[in-house]
Amino acid sequence: PGDEIRHIDWKVVGKTDKYHIKQFEQSTNLKCHILLDASGSMGYKSQASGDKMDYARTLVSALSYLLLKQFDAVGLIAFNDQVISRIPPRSKPSHLQHILQCVAALEPQGITLIGKVITDTAPTLPGRGMLIIVSDLFTDEESIIKSLKLLHARGMELILFHILHPDEMTLPFEGDILFESLEDDPSITLDPVEIRETYQNLVRERIEFFRKHCAAIGIDYMFLETNNPLEQALTYYLLKRKSLYKK
Repeated sequence: PGDEIRHIDWKVVGKTDKYHIKQFEQSTNLKCHILLDASGSMGYKSQASGDKMDYARTLVSALSYLLLKQFDAVGLIAFNDQVISRIPPRSKPSHLQHILQCVAALEPQGITLIGKVITDTAPTLPGRGMLIIVSDLFTDEESIIKSLKLLHARGMELILFHILHPDEMTLPFEGDILFESLEDDPSITLDPVEIRETYQNLVRERIEFFRKHCAAIGIDYMFLETNNPLEQALTYYLLKRKSLYKK
């Protein structure tokens, strides 16, 4: 009851006179895990340029929808310095609701240890498939690259979405300001004017570090600010997914 007629295996019916519902998989059957950073720094927001966590939530939700529309299996791993919640990959359309409920319930907190999380979860990930990481990457750069190298060597297709708020790019504030860490760094009072140029250079160097090292390994890297249209990221993913069909 409730099964569609088109799923009935008529060959079995002819032999046994019993209705048998086919168990089938779509030919695409890509298995994708999405790693979503839910650490404290992802909670940064402003009225002018939006909420970093909401931007990441929307991106993950849209990617999950696209994966399921292509009959691919998608799972979610939310983390900070450890796995917070995990949803195994499924390809049923109804699976989207589980992912949406999970990302909606996430509250950014704790520190970020992406390298550790990837290392800890690697044994449970398939040898092949796709891994999409959505994070601000506020953690040790070398540990991230090292862990990504290991996954890439196993044959996984990797996409890294690096998300920052525009304020984190430019440090647009004026006057003596108390900066309070969203993770575990101590608070500090300073005038942004005195460090703005140096700060901006460091941020650009960090972005270039990830871009350069990901390219060298063969990992797809995309940098996004929260005021960038999400269509950019989704188009990037669709082009990547299309290229996998040709392999």
